[in-house]
Amino acid sequence: MPIPERIVIETRRTVIQPATAVDAPYIHNLWTDPRVMRFVGFPYGLRMTRDEIEERIRRQPPTDPDTLLIATHRDTGARIGQCKLGTPGVEGISEPDIKLHPTSWGFGFGTEIWSALIDALFRQTACQTVQGTPHVANTASIRMQQRSGMACVGHGVFQFPPRMRCWTRPVPHEIRRITREAWTRRAPTAATHDV
Repeated sequence: MPIPERIVIETRRTVIQPATAVDAPYIHNLWTDPRVMRFVGFPYGLRMTRDEIEERIRRQPPTDPDTLLIATHRDTGARIGQCKLGTPGVEGISEPDIKLHPTSWGFGFGTEIWSALIDALFRQTACQTVQGTPHVANTASIRMQQRSGMACVGHGVFQFPPRMRCWTRPVPHEIRRITREAWTRRAPTAATHDV
């Protein structure tokens, strides 16, 4: 199942497409915001410069599932957050990612975008299972994944390498999954399509 020439995903309220160099400052603000990053093990934000983010964006192909994507509001064009699909591993498991700006919290954008990412993975790639690992204290992320049909299949704790432990924290998390078969049966509520 080939990825289209350029990843573009549309939902009822959003458009999701590859980040460009002009998005680097926005992504940097997200990745260095403790409110956004605390549940993924970076209580002080990610140690990455704008220049490093811009260089990553310049190198990424617009068809790669690991490409950084920007979600914008369909009507206003305002940025809502950053996400990615996630390349399926050898077992066919993909782990998408989503980081919403705090000003976009509480409006249902997370569930809408997350469901669109799941749908795109199953339609555009060889992904057989989508997996999420929300922090056990991140009730908003857990609810978002529940609403997208993902079931808890276990728990774990992610530990960063010793060299990173002075500025990171372990991440106790749920393991949530949905299979291609379960997604197909579910008839997703998010109206998504690719352009």
